Amino acid sequence: MVQEFSEKDISVSVSGEKECRKIISFEVAPEHLKSEKERVLKSYVRKVQLPGFRKGKAPVGIVRNRFAGEIESEALQNILPQAYGHAVTSQKLQPIGEPVFSDIKAEGDVPLTFRVEVEVYPEIKLSGYKGIKIEAETVDVTDEDVDEVLKKLQERNADFETVERPAVTSDMVILDYVPLGSGGEPDEDKRVSEYPVQLGTGQIFPVLEEAVIGKEAGAGGTVDIEYPGNYSPEHLAGTKLTYRFDVREVREKRIPPLDDEFVRKVDPELETVDGLMEDIRKRLLGEKRREARRKREEKAIDRLIERDPFEVPRSMIERYKKKLYEEDARRRQLMGAGPEEDEEKKKQMEEFFNRL
Repeated sequence: MVQEFSEKDISVSVSGEKECRKIISFEVAPEHLKSEKERVLKSYVRKVQLPGFRKGKAPVGIVRNRFAGEIESEALQNILPQAYGHAVTSQKLQPIGEPVFSDIKAEGDVPLTFRVEVEVYPEIKLSGYKGIKIEAETVDVTDEDVDEVLKKLQERNADFETVERPAVTSDMVILDYVPLGSGGEPDEDKRVSEYPVQLGTGQIFPVLEEAVIGKEAGAGGTVDIEYPGNYSPEHLAGTKLTYRFDVREVREKRIPPLDDEFVRKVDPELETVDGLMEDIRKRLLGEKRREARRKREEKAIDRLIERDPFEVPRSMIERYKKKLYEEDARRRQLMGAGPEEDEEKKKQMEEFFNRL
């Protein structure tokens, strides 16, 4: 176990040009490094086996000379993170991300010195936050708002019935599809059967959807699909494959009528259409009031930041940017966006973050 630092063993100073990026300089007493090297040496003596000696019986001097580099390296690997932890605690730092160690010098009987660069959470000082006035937004629920919710409820409770006609947008189609090899032979190991797709919802690539629309049950065709360069899974990224598809079934979307029976299906505690509409109105009003409060709080926070600005750590921006890129990539992949559109979107996002 690495020995703890005492005040005489370590000296720490913190500096940094930017508020969130700190440079921590360390100076560790040579006795501490020597003590740690001795501890590591003993562990080597116990575990190494040298020619002519039984395991754990090799002379200390031979082990010290034979493994001098390894012993010093392990001792430093033990001391550096412990010294960093000591600095975080003693200096009351709040690090973000991993520290970067540099300028490590451990020579002879002079103190061990090194530097650590790390970002920390910004220190936010609030002044003049009293008396900030943000006007409350007037909220109301219109008949159009209620009608929109009713339509969505009907959509979610729609049924799909099999029809004998060509598929149109909004239909549910049941597909079989299989990729074709270079000679046109189907790759049966990758065949997908009875795959349900609602047309017009962006579930499949637009080129495949266009090929399916107008087909009846029993009809089929082939289509070439070009996968974007950032597609997941990666083995498909940037490739072009030909698929054979067959429409097994076409189902028409049937919207249920807005009547008392539908209301009871949606919520057994409500019995009439008027009761459902009143319930929707109350819920919408509550949501709008919460949203208005959230916006009011955001405006107040924006006003505080204007009065007391602070630096946002770059590592936090990079993490947020990565998450945003991943979410946007998934969304665009589902939409079947092409590589050119994807690159243009990335460029716009990069320009935005560069302004921060």
